[in-house]
Amino acid sequence: MIRYFATVLPGLETVLSDEIKMKITDAHILESARGKVFFASACSLDRLMALRTADNLYRVIDRFEVGPHRIHLPALTERIARLDLSFAMNGLAGERCFRVNASRRGKQSYSRFEAAEAARAGIAKRYKDWRFGEADESNVEFRLDIDDSEATFSLRLTDAAFRYRGADRQFAPAALRPPVAHAMVRLSDPEEADVFVDPCCGSGTIVAERLQYPYARIAGGDLSPEALKAALVNVKDRPNIDLREWDARRLPLDAGSVDKVAANLPFGVQIGRKEDIPELYRGLLKETGRILRKGGVAVMLTECPEELLASAEAASLFCVRTITVSLKGHRPTLFLLRRG
Repeated sequence: MIRYFATVLPGLETVLSDEIKMKITDAHILESARGKVFFASACSLDRLMALRTADNLYRVIDRFEVGPHRIHLPALTERIARLDLSFAMNGLAGERCFRVNASRRGKQSYSRFEAAEAARAGIAKRYKDWRFGEADESNVEFRLDIDDSEATFSLRLTDAAFRYRGADRQFAPAALRPPVAHAMVRLSDPEEADVFVDPCCGSGTIVAERLQYPYARIAGGDLSPEALKAALVNVKDRPNIDLREWDARRLPLDAGSVDKVAANLPFGVQIGRKEDIPELYRGLLKETGRILRKGGVAVMLTECPEELLASAEAASLFCVRTITVSLKGHRPTLFLLRRG
């Protein structure tokens, strides 16, 4: 068994843990911390790549105690120097080039940059033919996280393409990060017979993530032709998918015809105006309540919780769970609603 940790948007640790248990059958969840889930598994890296709620994946190399003052940094260097890191460069041709990123939380008298330098010195002491490089030239990236008196030293296994789903992915203004969209899909409890709708689909991030699970039919739409054009490119030609330009307050869908709804609602920040939010939410939630079958669920992300709850109640949608997340300097809330 190899130890790993996955980073996730703070607040979504339990959603990621559930995804790990479902997709990595031999996984043992070791612990969760803010924005991280530690687990052990013997599966291949290819299987780990199926964890779409995660932002990044890391292989844990060592965890050890570390002191809080600069005089303790040489001990950190020596600890790193004793580690066998040769596996990190296996199979790589040409010059061995590495970098170290570090973070710290606690009352240390040294900075994260000084901690990273201490780790870098340890690697250089053991592997004299390895060169330290910048992000655009390094073969591998090591990470040092110091949380009070505990240090975790790890190897990064993924890059930005992992969380953004490749270099060709198109994003409209205020687009949701794909791992957050996937968490919303997971919270909807995806099932093979689902008729699934995103009434504010934007560039199709939630729809694209729902495609990772079996479905009966998926529909989505947006008022913006530009966003919808991006959505059509991102989703591509898939069976039983209907993306069109529409007003989420007047959906061209039959009453009680939908099992699941998920939407990243406008906050009135990047899109729309704050003063328009109450009216928008009233219309949108009324339509959501109309199209959902009895017992159907809706997962909504918003930074306007009072307006959402008032509109949901009027539409006979009852809140069964909330999760507050940290997203781009905002603190929006995920609402899991059920139609009565």
